[in-house]
Amino acid sequence: MSLSLVSFRRAAAVRHVRFLSGSPLNRPAPPPLPPKEQREFEELVRAAAAPASSSNANAKTALASEVSDLQARIAKGEELHPDARKPLSPEFEGDTNPVTGEIGGPKREPLRHGDWSYGGRITDF
Repeated sequence: MSLSLVSFRRAAAVRHVRFLSGSPLNRPAPPPLPPKEQREFEELVRAAAAPASSSNANAKTALASEVSDLQARIAKGEELHPDARKPLSPEFEGDTNPVTGEIGGPKREPLRHGDWSYGGRITDF
């Protein structure tokens, strides 16, 4: 290799390294806020990070009541979309099927129509 080609490659490598190791301040960024808006932004950030105050306590009690209401609706089965199909009720109570004597089996008979299906889809294997 000629000497000029080697020096050219070294110079290109140095420029490439300089480009990658540029100052972090030379990156694209949003424009800075005016001083008044910057102070307002910092106050809002501090207020959001502050410990619970009386207004936050009221919000927490309202949130707790909403959570308890939601848990009650979930227990009733109302958490589903109104257009969703209602889940099928079990054919028997307990862990043992009274007809077959199977312990821990499905609560609904899967072979009622002669094939394995779930929600109208056949799952023969």
